Amino acid sequence: MTKLNVRFDGGKVEAEVADSLLKKSWGLSRRSEGKMLFVFSGESRPAIDMMLVSQPLHLYFLDADRVVADSYRAEPWGVDPRTWRLYRPCVDSKFLLESFEDLDLREGDKLSFDL
Repeated sequence: MTKLNVRFDGGKVEAEVADSLLKKSWGLSRRSEGKMLFVFSGESRPAIDMMLVSQPLHLYFLDADRVVADSYRAEPWGVDPRTWRLYRPCVDSKFLLESFEDLDLREGDKLSFDL
């Protein structure tokens, strides 16, 4: 499991890298803590679901320059299908940082990490 430090104004966190199809498919599902950085092959608007996630996640979509372009507090799916939602950034994104913890990141914040 590859991990890296993600740095931003106000702190840094350690995140697991989702660099394979399997890791991207599971994300932080079936966990109760952690952070994961998704690396997409190009810029796109990926749809993120909350199936098998037990508590809310904070989703930070980053552009190719590693700037926060969009963010959500994503709610887990319940038994009622009307609660099922896909979270998609408003603009193309190259990276996604998922965290159970609110990192207090806002649109325009610049992150740095070494891949």
